[in-house]
Amino acid sequence: MFELLAPAGNKAAFDAAIAAGANAIYLGLGDLNARMKADNFGVEQLRSLVETAHFYGVKIYLTVNTIVQNQQFKQMLSLVKAAVEAKVDAFIVQDMGVAACLKQAFDGIVLHASTQLGVHNVYGARVAEAMGFSRVVLSRETSLEDIRAIRRETGLELEYFVQGALCVAFSGNCYLSAVEQGASGNRGLCKQLCRLPYEAELDGTRAEGYLLSARDLCLAPTLEELIEAGVTSFKIEGRMRREGYVAETVGVYRRLLDAIAGGERASLGEEDLRRLKLAFNRGEYLHRAYLDGGTPSVVEKRFNSHIGVPIGKVLTVKPFKKGLYEVKALSSHALSSGDGLKFFVKEREVASLGVGDPQKISDGVYRFVTATAVPEGARINLTQDAARERELMAKRRYNDITMRVYAMAGEPLSISAAARYVTEDGFEDEIAVTRWQDGVLERAVNAPVDEAQLRVQACKTADSGFNVVRCDVDTDGVFVAKSVFNALRREALAELRLRLIAARERREVRFNEAFCLYDFDGEKQKDADITLVRSEDISGSFDIPAGASIALAPNEYTSKEVRRMLDCLGMSADEVALQLPVVACEKDVAVIERLLDEVKGLCTLVSENIYGLYFAGLGYSVIAGAGHNIANDYAAEECAELGASAVVASVEFKRGLREGVSTSLCDIRDELPLMTFTHCPYKTVFGNDCAHCTYKEGLILRRERHKYRVRRIRLSRCYFGLYPQD
Repeated sequence: MFELLAPAGNKAAFDAAIAAGANAIYLGLGDLNARMKADNFGVEQLRSLVETAHFYGVKIYLTVNTIVQNQQFKQMLSLVKAAVEAKVDAFIVQDMGVAACLKQAFDGIVLHASTQLGVHNVYGARVAEAMGFSRVVLSRETSLEDIRAIRRETGLELEYFVQGALCVAFSGNCYLSAVEQGASGNRGLCKQLCRLPYEAELDGTRAEGYLLSARDLCLAPTLEELIEAGVTSFKIEGRMRREGYVAETVGVYRRLLDAIAGGERASLGEEDLRRLKLAFNRGEYLHRAYLDGGTPSVVEKRFNSHIGVPIGKVLTVKPFKKGLYEVKALSSHALSSGDGLKFFVKEREVASLGVGDPQKISDGVYRFVTATAVPEGARINLTQDAARERELMAKRRYNDITMRVYAMAGEPLSISAAARYVTEDGFEDEIAVTRWQDGVLERAVNAPVDEAQLRVQACKTADSGFNVVRCDVDTDGVFVAKSVFNALRREALAELRLRLIAARERREVRFNEAFCLYDFDGEKQKDADITLVRSEDISGSFDIPAGASIALAPNEYTSKEVRRMLDCLGMSADEVALQLPVVACEKDVAVIERLLDEVKGLCTLVSENIYGLYFAGLGYSVIAGAGHNIANDYAAEECAELGASAVVASVEFKRGLREGVSTSLCDIRDELPLMTFTHCPYKTVFGNDCAHCTYKEGLILRRERHKYRVRRIRLSRCYFGLYPQD
């Protein structure tokens, strides 16, 4: 079965996801999740939420998807313990140390690797599987080709984002907000600096706009391809979004996935697309994004927020009262109180407002009063359809049941209720409950109840969440007190509810009483410093700091370029390390393997993503670099278990690891870019395409007082890094 996974940042969104047909919901607690600015939920709410979800056959996944420092492990463990007791189905984890700790602390716990862990190729997937993850939330940058390979070569469940916001930087490796404002995206505090306006410059040519603001995903047209590739869970982004967004997006994808499950073709119609855009969009959707590989254009320079859908234009604007204006508008949408509108002039947003009390003047013409001065002739976009959202919020979800009433003279009144459900193994089963009256029924003297009356009473399920699809009644003219009948029905439905919940919570997770947290006292000293040398650092000759260890970061991963760098340094291959790129699709890994085969003696690697640890099993000495976001002792130990000879602490982590950590601790100066791009910023800024590439070094981006340079590296395709410009 295909899983439709919905976001919930608050109770209203949670209810909307259930009603719209989600199979699973992901949500956060407290401050150890990547959406700390969402309302989120309290531990005291969790059991009630899980019971509600399980009653409808919906799973709950808890996000513990931030990097965690040593002093936070006690808090993290307490939170997970409470969630385990509340019967949460799985935990979405980014931090390798958190994953290792939870596997040790809880027998039977289910872990999903967060997209922030950056799994995007077979090597990384194999490492995640070895760590004990049962599912990976693939990076949004993962191509169809790599998805197929991961499905083919691992036993992992594959989850993939299909709708919503797309980070412009590679998953888990954006440090812009952390470095500039101390607000880490890896710790749930991203300031979304990518959504601000930037100016670009290259050789005197300038461009400006929202140059780092990615368009939103809408992979609905590719669902069959994703299923064929091996994706089984389809994830909607949006724990910061309102409940109307959740209801609309879940509803559209529910219809599409149901069509596919029924053997039909899933066609995204114009009305479905309009509803998705009205829910949220930043310009045209990305319908394929990175699925085809390469370096697509993913940025929308004109807009950085929701623009809605066009519905008309402003006809006239007149002063009304002090500080108010009367607006007459031509609109294809029937305006109603609570609608959200935005106004555009030449693709530039000039105003936004919520409609108070619109009046229809004639066909398609409306009048409303507002404190916002909007320009005449401006295009009007609808950003929120209040009537539609009220309709969506009124929807409810039900468990279909059958009922049987037995009301015969001389026997107890009995009411039975039965529901079918799907087991964890995918088989259908049934739960049946019967309640009997104390005593026996007597034949009625004056007012016997008939079969129709009993059926009506039996079908009154109120807000129980049940829907009676069939009711069989056996009676022979007895008298039945309504109060007795209603009490039995309520008791039967209440027990059926509890038994359905219990049947959907079979997984047992137990705390390992022998487990105890590390003693985090003491601090480990660094064993070595490594100097990173890039291709552009070397010009003819290069002065090596005395006693320095060198790691090469070539602009092109070819044996020719690496040998050039070695010659300039006057060093042999066995005296240096090679930094692996943050991102590497399967074809890129083949390029890296060919380079390692051709440059004999190059046997030390600096890994910046989980896939790099796989090389340790191939006989290489691997240093787990800062790209692994190692912020605690458990993560360092896990890297050592996976074969790393040394680790580099996260750029967002200032304290040392404890003295007892078994692996070495080193530092790599100026190691990582603030952002890593798998799209081409030259396409964004200058409209280049790969067939007519006009790449040239020197692209600079500016924002206020900040200045950045863009660096390109090449494997089977191009990747780009954003670095501070000195």
